[in-house]
Amino acid sequence: MRELDALLSHVDEGACTDLVAAIRDTGRIFVAGAGRSKLSAEGFAMRLMHLGLTVHVAGDSTTPAAGHGDLLLVCSGSGETPTTLAMAENAARAGARIAVVTANAGSSLARRADLLVHLAEYSQDHEPGRSAQFVGTLFEQGALLLFDSLILAYEQLYGAEPRDMLAQHTNLE
Repeated sequence: MRELDALLSHVDEGACTDLVAAIRDTGRIFVAGAGRSKLSAEGFAMRLMHLGLTVHVAGDSTTPAAGHGDLLLVCSGSGETPTTLAMAENAARAGARIAVVTANAGSSLARRADLLVHLAEYSQDHEPGRSAQFVGTLFEQGALLLFDSLILAYEQLYGAEPRDMLAQHTNLE
């Protein structure tokens, strides 16, 4: 818990505000990631859908082509995963903006980003790169909490109603 507190206490609030505004101002949102980072991004996609936004998970069989006016949000701890880097390049060539959530602010993906949220991994003593958890775990947990916080910010800033969000929840379970 202390590691998560240390991680999230270093996030740039301005970058988060910019990302929430970009989400509001875009036509369609695409999310991408690999492994457990993708799972965090998929949870975010679900909540964006609950807000009534048009959202797709990159790589799903029903995902349309990204284009001008769209936003691709890529979640990658390393910022160097070849598949997510290729997705970002393809989306950028098609005219989409690229938002990146990463632990590596110097990565190829971070350099490609139009919007960057840096989740630097910290220990409970605020030492970068010294997590007691298995590699990447702190980033993935932090990304999930960050994404839920962005949904809360969106709700508060733009007046989303929880009952309207609940009405969007699947009834096919």
